Amino acid sequence: MRMLITLIISLFVSLSAMADISVIKGRIVDSKTKKAVAGVSVKISTGASTTSNSQGVFELGNVLPGSGVLSITGSQIVSKTMEVSVNQDQMVDLGDIPVQMVSAQDETAILLDETEVADDEGGAQNVSSLLASSDDVYFTNFGFKFGAMRFNLRGYDQDNFTTYINGINFNSTERGNFQYSSIGGLNDAVRNRDAGNGLEMTAYSYGNIGGASNIDLRPSHQAIGAKASIAFANRAYTTRAMATYSTGILKNGWAFTASGSQRWAKEGNIEGTYYNSWAYLFSAEKIFNSRHSISISTFGSPTERGTSAGSVQEAYDLAGDNLYNPNWGYQNGEKRNARIVVSFEPTVLLSYEWKISPLTTLNAGIAGRMSMYKKSGLNWYNANDPRPDYYRKLPSYETNPQTAQELANIWRTNKSIRQIDWDDLYEVNRSQGGDLRSIYIVEDQHNDFKELTFNATLNSKVNDNITMIGGVEARSYVGAHYKTINDLLGGKYWLDIDQFAERDFPDNPNMLQNNLNNPNRKVGVDDTFGFDYDLHSTSANGWIQGVMSYQKLELSAGVKYTFNSFYRNGNMMNGRAPQNSFGKGTTHTFNDISGKINALYKLTGKHFITLNALYETRSPLAYNAYVSPRIKDTRIPDMKNGKILSTDLGYIFNYGIVKGRVTGYYTQFNDQIEINNFYHDGYQTFVNYILTGVDKEHTGVEFGLSSKVTSQVTIEFLGNVGKYTYKNNPDGTTSYENGSKADTQQPVFYDGYKVSGQPQTALSLGVSYFHPKMWFFDTNVNYYDNSYIDLTPVRKEKSIMAKYDTQEKFSSNVVWDASIGKLIYFKNRTSLNINLSVQNILNNTDIKTGGFEQGRYDTDGNVSKFPGKYFYLQGVNFFLNIGYKF
Repeated sequence: MRMLITLIISLFVSLSAMADISVIKGRIVDSKTKKAVAGVSVKISTGASTTSNSQGVFELGNVLPGSGVLSITGSQIVSKTMEVSVNQDQMVDLGDIPVQMVSAQDETAILLDETEVADDEGGAQNVSSLLASSDDVYFTNFGFKFGAMRFNLRGYDQDNFTTYINGINFNSTERGNFQYSSIGGLNDAVRNRDAGNGLEMTAYSYGNIGGASNIDLRPSHQAIGAKASIAFANRAYTTRAMATYSTGILKNGWAFTASGSQRWAKEGNIEGTYYNSWAYLFSAEKIFNSRHSISISTFGSPTERGTSAGSVQEAYDLAGDNLYNPNWGYQNGEKRNARIVVSFEPTVLLSYEWKISPLTTLNAGIAGRMSMYKKSGLNWYNANDPRPDYYRKLPSYETNPQTAQELANIWRTNKSIRQIDWDDLYEVNRSQGGDLRSIYIVEDQHNDFKELTFNATLNSKVNDNITMIGGVEARSYVGAHYKTINDLLGGKYWLDIDQFAERDFPDNPNMLQNNLNNPNRKVGVDDTFGFDYDLHSTSANGWIQGVMSYQKLELSAGVKYTFNSFYRNGNMMNGRAPQNSFGKGTTHTFNDISGKINALYKLTGKHFITLNALYETRSPLAYNAYVSPRIKDTRIPDMKNGKILSTDLGYIFNYGIVKGRVTGYYTQFNDQIEINNFYHDGYQTFVNYILTGVDKEHTGVEFGLSSKVTSQVTIEFLGNVGKYTYKNNPDGTTSYENGSKADTQQPVFYDGYKVSGQPQTALSLGVSYFHPKMWFFDTNVNYYDNSYIDLTPVRKEKSIMAKYDTQEKFSSNVVWDASIGKLIYFKNRTSLNINLSVQNILNNTDIKTGGFEQGRYDTDGNVSKFPGKYFYLQGVNFFLNIGYKF
């Protein structure tokens, strides 16, 4: 018996000794001050965990051999993960591990709300920069500081940026952009991200000319613990409540993350708007051993919001408010918005990681998502335009000066005249008599889709100098586009015909039918009418890139091949195109190639030269491929692959006192496509205007400089000075939806005009202050210039060009912003974070953030008759966030 006890004790001691042989140690330090950071949780995915001591030092024992993910989390730092490999009987010393301390900006910068995006469907890209994670001063700051002005990185459209979630491509197949509304309200859960800026290579994708970012939702990579917060603002929403909890890796190898939020405003910063949004995320991960793990995540953000619209300056001046909103009016004394957006994109994704060997890792995933998006709007038949800022309702339309003055006085003093008269619309419908056919309705335009995406990436380190990364992607997509009746406004039905065709072809009853398969159909609430078609797309790509790293030089090169196929399927036989609207249309197939190179030369340990270059072809997006997809299956003329050439040359430096980067860039877009839709006064119908063969050139310099004046004060100066211009006169195709004319083509004189959508010059000077007792203060002054109105191609046709040979340039502006925050730590390792961000402190309400020329124009050349419509920056606004971590 004594021998047995001795044997058991000896075995236990020997096993304990063996378990302690493999050890990982290191020291956690502030990335800016290099001071030790205590109380940070350090955990390896294979099970061991510990906490850094007062000197920032940690030591992990009982570490299993192989590769694992080291998670570094804490209430005072931005969470960080890193790959670590350890052999049997090995001591791995990681040395100093720099971490970024939490600041006030970290809590307020990443709003990730679709209301921060320029248009209803997330077409603008300024928010994408908020997903960047980099030590680069420019890339980490430009989105937060310039986002209010809809600033676009290098002037690129959003399809030039790619967003991945758990390594799976989440950009839209049809439109090419990422829908930020799909992750709205999930700020805490999407903080763990990796970004490749500009043309840089990444470990999870081939990248894009504007960059790529990967949001990591795996629970083992999330900060352990719980966080709850509440926020108050005077922006699109007024309150936000949010909570997130992550278990970390449990003893059984499971890890879980759950997050939810609610954002709400009875009325937002613009009168007549409102906001009601919920968000949820649940993610589970099973780590089987040091080589295999699998995770499943589901998330969504169901949202309903009342929107605003741009208007002409005359309406803003008469209303005395540059945030005047023509989209709403009173109904029975209550405010009602005519333009309501309802969106929901439930998503499920499955991710798998296989560490084939210490030098090779395979990541694969599949994601399914279903988007439901609709936007309401007024429609009317043979009746007066109900919009309050319709040009015929404005004083400038009146030819009698006295009548114009009287109308102007009414506009200034009677609020109801400048809003939608809902009661009158009901009265008109009820006064029709007979069977009460609705003259006015509220309709919903739907843009739904279903998509299945598969991604796989293999990363292998060939030797000490060479790493190979490759991947494949396959996608199947169906986008549904149709209209339904939202509200008959007191009537009984709506007749499904085209009123403009009815006017122009009174003797041809077929021409006015939206659906010859069901002519003269009386439709009611929720019925489909007007148009109904689907876009089907199948695409796949494969890519490979190699990275060679030497003492003085790092080189990488990559190639990519893409296959893209799509077709239109019409669910209605339109009377204007009976032979070319119903059923499956022609399949269009494209093949694309891309090649890129990257080089970094190390002059010294603190001075680097970078050079990046890319050339690629890019097939047309299905959204841009059709002349008039609501009516017919007619592709755009001379449809072909676009071409992109992009390069940049940069200098990265660190002089101790000052560090930063200066980069010059050049991008050439050729054979691009642009789509415009508007009401044509001359032909009195809606038209689709397509530009093909568009050439653009984007050149500029971007820079970010940071100087640590003292241990507590940092000065940052960043900016972009660009020049984005059209370089040719593309072909314009006009398609008339009422069928009054055949599609027509003519050159459009764009050469030399500026690309719109953002200030081409943006500069920011900021000062940050950090107090040892965890006070944070940031303030910055931003300057914007060279912003231009969006062109309407019909005004640049040869027949009218001489009268409209202009492009409005918006005035330069200065905006002052500031934020302040305080972190309070408690003895039980919980913390309270209070942050206040204030933008446009000078309350400048005359800053135009964008605008567009109207499709209408005066044939006599009276430019002021149909002036542009504008969007303005909100005056002083704030965002207060109070968060508790436990």
